[in-house]
Amino acid sequence: MTMKVEKIDYIWAAVSMVIVGVSFRRGELINGLLMIYVLMALLFAYHIYVVRRRLKSSIAAVCTVTDYYVSPTGKKLFAPIVKYETETGREVTSVYTVSSRKKSYEIGEEATICYSPEDPMFFYFLGKEHELTKDYSMFIFIGGIIAVTLFIIDHS
Repeated sequence: MTMKVEKIDYIWAAVSMVIVGVSFRRGELINGLLMIYVLMALLFAYHIYVVRRRLKSSIAAVCTVTDYYVSPTGKKLFAPIVKYETETGREVTSVYTVSSRKKSYEIGEEATICYSPEDPMFFYFLGKEHELTKDYSMFIFIGGIIAVTLFIIDHS
């Protein structure tokens, strides 16, 4: 299995290393880690904004669950593979971007999804929009608690 590394991943790694190096050199490592958290939180907040904006223009369709993608990692995670037709008549087969430990739908079951007209491969199950952003929101919340705690400890 190969992992796809994007250009932004390299940039993020380089920026993080510079922040850690400079803050360590100055004896302010906790402040450097807090800065990395703030940058990540801003990036994740932007991602949530983009996803929510994309959701506003989505179109409902009925799909059929055709199979499941099983994650090749040690954890057994399932992501439904669905087939649906767009309003323009294009037949789309796509894998849900969110996986879980259980199969939420039976193969052959129909469900209502909403897809993006700009990118019909992007879809979500109606009523489960929160699944697309919950991990980012959880990071911002839990990371915020840790960041505030570190800040208080460092500045007391």
